Amino acid sequence: MTYETKRHEVHRRKPGRFWYYSAITGFVLTFLLLCYLDEAKPILDPVEHILNLLEQNYAEQWSKKYTAETHLAGTNYGLVEWTRDKFEEYGWKTTIDTYDVYMSHPESNSLNLLDSDGQVVYSASLKEDEISEDPSTRGNDTVPTFLSYAANGNVTAQYVYANYGRMEDFALLKKLGVDVNDKIVIVRYGKIFRGLNVKFAQDEGAVGVLIYSDPGDDLGLTPANGYKQYPHGPARQDSSIQRGSVQFLGGVGAAPGDPTTPGYASKGDVPRVDPHASIGKIPVLPISYREVTPILEKLNDKGPMGPRDWMGELVGFNYNIGPSDGNLLNMYSNQTFNITPIWNVYAEIEGKRKDEVIIIGNHRDAWIKGGAGDPNSGSAALIEVARALGDLKKAGYQFKRTIILQSFDGEEYGLLGSTEFGEYQAQDLKRKVIAYFNMDAAVEGRHLRLGASPILNRLLRKVASWVPYPDGRGLSLYDHFLEESGDRISNLGSGSDYTVFLEHLGIPSADIGFRPGRGDGIYHYHSNYDSFWWMSNFGDKGFVFHNAAAKYLSLLALELSRKKLLDFSVEDYTCALVSYFSQIEAKIPHEWLQLPISHHTARKLRKSKDKNDRFVLDASQSVFGSYQFRKESLDHRSKHHKHQVQHKHRHTPTLGKILDKTRHSLQELSSRAALFDDETTLLQEQYDKRKQLHVFDRIWLLIKIANRNLVLKYFERNFLYHRGLHKRPWFKHIVFASGRYTGYAGQTWPGIGEAVEDGDIKRTVKWLDIAKHAAKRAHFALDYYG
Repeated sequence: MTYETKRHEVHRRKPGRFWYYSAITGFVLTFLLLCYLDEAKPILDPVEHILNLLEQNYAEQWSKKYTAETHLAGTNYGLVEWTRDKFEEYGWKTTIDTYDVYMSHPESNSLNLLDSDGQVVYSASLKEDEISEDPSTRGNDTVPTFLSYAANGNVTAQYVYANYGRMEDFALLKKLGVDVNDKIVIVRYGKIFRGLNVKFAQDEGAVGVLIYSDPGDDLGLTPANGYKQYPHGPARQDSSIQRGSVQFLGGVGAAPGDPTTPGYASKGDVPRVDPHASIGKIPVLPISYREVTPILEKLNDKGPMGPRDWMGELVGFNYNIGPSDGNLLNMYSNQTFNITPIWNVYAEIEGKRKDEVIIIGNHRDAWIKGGAGDPNSGSAALIEVARALGDLKKAGYQFKRTIILQSFDGEEYGLLGSTEFGEYQAQDLKRKVIAYFNMDAAVEGRHLRLGASPILNRLLRKVASWVPYPDGRGLSLYDHFLEESGDRISNLGSGSDYTVFLEHLGIPSADIGFRPGRGDGIYHYHSNYDSFWWMSNFGDKGFVFHNAAAKYLSLLALELSRKKLLDFSVEDYTCALVSYFSQIEAKIPHEWLQLPISHHTARKLRKSKDKNDRFVLDASQSVFGSYQFRKESLDHRSKHHKHQVQHKHRHTPTLGKILDKTRHSLQELSSRAALFDDETTLLQEQYDKRKQLHVFDRIWLLIKIANRNLVLKYFERNFLYHRGLHKRPWFKHIVFASGRYTGYAGQTWPGIGEAVEDGDIKRTVKWLDIAKHAAKRAHFALDYYG
């Protein structure tokens, strides 16, 4: 082809390109104009509508329905259909989503105390008392006491008392010369997740674990202090037994969800692995404090005494550690392990912006027939939320953003339903979901407790001020929260369905509920006594706190949906980052600060940055992200070239310098965030007065708002790391994770903190650098759209 021919071809293509770009420009302008024209004024006050509607309180009716039948995970499909039907009744589009997961169900168990000749001197029934006043405790349809995922086995051995069964408790046993190898370990509930009791005991060579609830953890509400037991008073029923899962959850090497499909969904014909990275290999039984007392009494005067904080309040037990001398325990546990279907139920009201989604979730499965607090207070409130928001839609209100309600199955076993859903829909969720609000046990007491990603804190406080606190004093929920909790919103760990959203996917999450506190009776967690009768007479008379929970969650979803700009506080988030970092910084040994960092380590860190940038982009799939990555890559290459040129002239960096740079990056981010929030507030004010603007100014305002919403929507994703935490790759968030040795309790800046705990200097440097780079990436996003 000659030059003239080529030139002719070029000219021939130009009209095509012209019409192509014209079409794109026309589409964009049309879209913006439609956005402008679509801002119709609401025909009613949606906040007032919800509060008025929920003055009619049906929570008691829904609670009675959910607690009338057993609904262990993977059972009672009728309750699945009933939940779906209620959502549809209130105008929601519904889906039932099935996963096939590895689960265990109880068959039989026994526990016998033997003398030195092997004769049985005491047998524990491992059952809870039937109570005439409480119908849920009577009959043959209650769930047996068991701990899911406990291994099958029949073991006979000496036993020892190990306090809460924490890492530090086992370390003290070693120091005291008490060997738990080939012994059964007896621990009390508290401080850490029960699955980690099993992991730590198994790692020390124990052959079985027995777990009980000690009245010493009941804050003085005990018969010894004059309080009557349930059902005649607020004290714990002494036959109460806490069921539960002994999956390792957030422990080292473990992950939530189906233990045979770690990191991917149990849907369809998928490969399955050995589950024992996340579940134990020894039998475990739960027991009441009444039935464990005769066993522990045999340890009196045997072995050393633990420190004062090992002492509970069992009458007749001196809290000697043992081991038992002259007595053995025979423990037998038998469960069936199968791949079993579980069912999540979803309900959706589609908003104008389909790619901006708010989720409210709770699980439906319970360890017992009742489960009035956990989870059915949340289930009842979720139906009320569906009724309130559904009625608002019916009244003609148009939601700006899509709202989804989710009733998960299998949470109690190890966050199965939510985790499998999160893994299956990971890309779609990371691209669309703005926030996740979790209820779980919405009402266990009368005291509001909040845990959240700090970006949601301002929203949580604001909406709490709109809802009356139901004690007749004229206070709002926020007034009460300020009075009782000092305005403290805690960080999140694990133990409920928010885990996959925040710690795996980087979606801002909150956990909301009324918990026991001053003046409340003992909540019988995972026991037959968590019943409708207990809730009606002790937990929430009149179901007024259920009603408050429904109002609060409905208004949170509404407020986050109706504002043009996302109602997030980046300043709250970044201030929390600096505060968390200061706490971690104080734990770094002073002698580490002058240690040099090799150039080889520095090169490895640079390579890791690029890979993680790509992962963060994939997590958001946003326009600003792709530009951000290109710019940062260019900046990185130019800086890298400059460093190569000056390589001979620069000094070797130290850990202290990296620490200073990380702190400085976080402080700069926090300062920029305060200005960013002020600018966001100004944009919202301009939007509220948009009718005073010229039409082109309005369109330009909408462009700026759309860009800013992108930054807000994906801001949390900046703090994901593609490889996950050390030996816990499922946990991708670098700021929030469950504690590897606690399970439930949250840990902030876990990568740095764990490296310091382990005395690993190289890993500390790595995680400091990851934190610094995440802060710079987030700072860039704020600058580019500020």
